[in-house]
Amino acid sequence: MNPDILNTILGCLGGLLFSLGWVWLNKTSDDEVLASHINELQDKKVDTDLMGYKARVHLSADQLNISSGAATKVLLDTEDYDPGGNFDSVTNYRFIAPVSGYYQVNAGIRYENLVADKPYYCMVKRSGTVILRSLCHTASTSEVASGCSDVVYLTAGQYLELFAYHVAGVDTVDIDGDPADTYMSVHLLSI
Repeated sequence: MNPDILNTILGCLGGLLFSLGWVWLNKTSDDEVLASHINELQDKKVDTDLMGYKARVHLSADQLNISSGAATKVLLDTEDYDPGGNFDSVTNYRFIAPVSGYYQVNAGIRYENLVADKPYYCMVKRSGTVILRSLCHTASTSEVASGCSDVVYLTAGQYLELFAYHVAGVDTVDIDGDPADTYMSVHLLSI
């Protein structure tokens, strides 16, 4: 065989072997880095039980004769869903945060038997303090709906409650028990 051709082949073969060795070494290094990242992610993975930290509840029947000038707890007594069992719909009518985190909160109240030109509020309290509030002021005497929505931070054990408030000057205003209008939903978004 021609020595020049042999030298060319050996040179190419040597370069190929060097390249394959470099790829193999880097592959090993990349595999170790990848395994390290997988272990980190597994250590930090979100517990799938967190997916159960959500609830939607509503008022099952009209709540009658809401006092004027006083915050009245809405007796959310029917659960649409509550897979984590975090909403007390029997005694305290409240959502209790199972873990600290950011929660999406939505609430609505529909009032009936109104006095015209008076304010009607929807309020959500966190452990007794108002954190969400919306106001409706209506010329109607039949009905009005008020709602609020926000992302709030709750520490484990804090609770959310829905309150109605109006200053109609009479104690004959009612809250409608329609599940589409008087409700609260709470969903954990992140920890």
